Amino acid sequence: MKDEKKENMIINVSDGMTGKNLGDGRFGMDDKSVATKLLDKNYSPMIIRKYTRIGFPLFVHLICDENLEDLDTVVHDCIDECRKNNILTNNIQSLRNFTGILSDTLNNYYDSKKRGCVESIGIIFYVDKMMISSLQGDAMNFDSCRRELYECLNLMTKM
Repeated sequence: MKDEKKENMIINVSDGMTGKNLGDGRFGMDDKSVATKLLDKNYSPMIIRKYTRIGFPLFVHLICDENLEDLDTVVHDCIDECRKNNILTNNIQSLRNFTGILSDTLNNYYDSKKRGCVESIGIIFYVDKMMISSLQGDAMNFDSCRRELYECLNLMTKM
């Protein structure tokens, strides 16, 4: 009985804002019948995560209607696999290949959880006077999305 109440729990925040617990770590309206949220996009905002494990900043941008609690694990596993297979080496083409592989890995991973839930992916890698950018979805197709992404990146690098 306790678990049933938790699944259907409505979170009440000041001023009457509410969110329904979807049971997978996310809140919002039930979105099982659609690929992406239609009416409550505020529960799936854009994220940009910075990684410095490779030595230079690697930024991962996602707009995804799936739980992202395992994003770091997916990114680090991809880095490890690419290093193991000599894909991530000190070579311009190698770094270009890596950004494409990471982009495809994220898209395939989250798509396997919920088909069509990934709306936008951006892999931005700044390596020693070179920027590599691999974009998919909204970041690739819409100028306003690209502007928001690059303006947020600009803000992040100034903090």
